[in-house]
Amino acid sequence: MKTQVNEEARRQIRAYFRQLNLLFFVFIMGIVLFLVTAYVVVYFQGGIDVSYDDYLVIGAPLSGIALVIMSYRLFLGRVKVAREKEKLYQKMEGYRSGQVLRMVILDGAAFIQLIAYIMTDNKLYLWLCLGVMTVFFLARPGLERFISEMRLGDVEAQVMRDHAERKKADT
Repeated sequence: MKTQVNEEARRQIRAYFRQLNLLFFVFIMGIVLFLVTAYVVVYFQGGIDVSYDDYLVIGAPLSGIALVIMSYRLFLGRVKVAREKEKLYQKMEGYRSGQVLRMVILDGAAFIQLIAYIMTDNKLYLWLCLGVMTVFFLARPGLERFISEMRLGDVEAQVMRDHAERKKADT
């Protein structure tokens, strides 16, 4: 009976990280697809109104930077609350909600830059979008990142590593 529980926990932990990585790739692909679409539209039709660039040259980068900082701070707040939970699965749920929140906000920061690019045809906004995407990639969820960000103890970290590994029979 104990082996069955361990195998179920193993499947759940692997599924947890697969889901987090799937969400990560869905968000990043959304940005990439919108970036390609924006580039094609602007290439063939030009920007909507170049006069908006006077306002957006300050507003778009500042809002992007503010959203990147906000995503980091809100994520840390969620992680701090999750660290205080007793059970490992509660910590995992808190971490997931923090990661999703961070991904949504970073996604919004990238979309703001792309909308500014569509409006003005200023390539600065494409570079800013690529910068946000870099931050997005640096925040990619994973097992070791989870262990370090949640500051798991040695026992909890070993449990996570043991259960996240595929057994030879699973392959």
